[in-house]
Amino acid sequence: MEGEFAKLLEESFKRLKQEVITGTVVKVTDREVFVDFGWKSEGVVPLKELGYKPKVGDKIDVCVVEPETEEGYALLSVNCARSIKEWERIADEIEKRGIVKGKIRQRVRGGYKVQLEEGITVFLPMSQVDIMPVTKPDDWLDREIEAKVLSVDRKRRSIVISRRKLLEEERAKKRKETLKRLKEGDIVEGTVKNIVDFGIFVDVDGVDGLVHKSDISWSGLKTPFDVAKIGDRIKVKIKKIEKDKERLVLSLKDVNPDPWERIEELYKPGMEVEGEVVKEDKKGVWVYLPHDVAGFLPAESLPKGVKLKYKHRYKFIVDKIDREKRRVILKWQEETPQK
Repeated sequence: MEGEFAKLLEESFKRLKQEVITGTVVKVTDREVFVDFGWKSEGVVPLKELGYKPKVGDKIDVCVVEPETEEGYALLSVNCARSIKEWERIADEIEKRGIVKGKIRQRVRGGYKVQLEEGITVFLPMSQVDIMPVTKPDDWLDREIEAKVLSVDRKRRSIVISRRKLLEEERAKKRKETLKRLKEGDIVEGTVKNIVDFGIFVDVDGVDGLVHKSDISWSGLKTPFDVAKIGDRIKVKIKKIEKDKERLVLSLKDVNPDPWERIEELYKPGMEVEGEVVKEDKKGVWVYLPHDVAGFLPAESLPKGVKLKYKHRYKFIVDKIDREKRRVILKWQEETPQK
């Protein structure tokens, strides 16, 4: 009977779905304690599990492990009742506290099992792991985390936690503090969170900002994908603070002075320059020049049969400066192309 009890008790601990019942001791033997717990038949608790020899009439808390054994008695457990009461005590404590710490132990359907410092296991949904989607679930195993308690279901004895919720709350608090500190015109450092065709999304101390593609470079020849990668730390200038939307309008190019303020110092007609071919259209070839300046080689200036390769570097001669269109007009220099 003890072997059967141990097996059933282990399963009951996994489920923890039983209810705690207060019963009355009606009989005590050398091995068992018989308890009246309100059913038609009595229940039996192994004396070894109880840990002490009670007296007839004593009240003890139990839960039902097996409704009826071969002997006709219900198999009861005080350890199960103790576990349930301890779970409820811990649940009350962490629900009141609101924040828990634990280690991610196992992947399960829809998320993870997390073992808390208090010893109980809770559920962390995959959607609540991080602000960003989880792309490598196994990388989170055995990680120590801090999370917010989302719900406590005492009937099912289930607790759901969220690391994401805690991060969002901390980020919101940090965002408000950052917005108070920042000023338009400040040059700050931020982390690249995402890159799209129209710009770069940057996190500046918890505040979301956008560098529009028109503010990427003075030359206008660089795309968002040319200048940054996700995770990079970059310097940006704050053009505008939208406090109602809690976001920033940022500029990458304004971190450096406009090269056209001293264009005559940088480029003079007749000088040799080297640049990178970045775009070609029917009118000619666009060349990225040093100091973030746009160079343009008219199609008629390119000798017949010469085909310039994208992203390759070549030498040119400055023909003239077009201030109105903010471009340096180039002439082809008849030399072997440099790759």
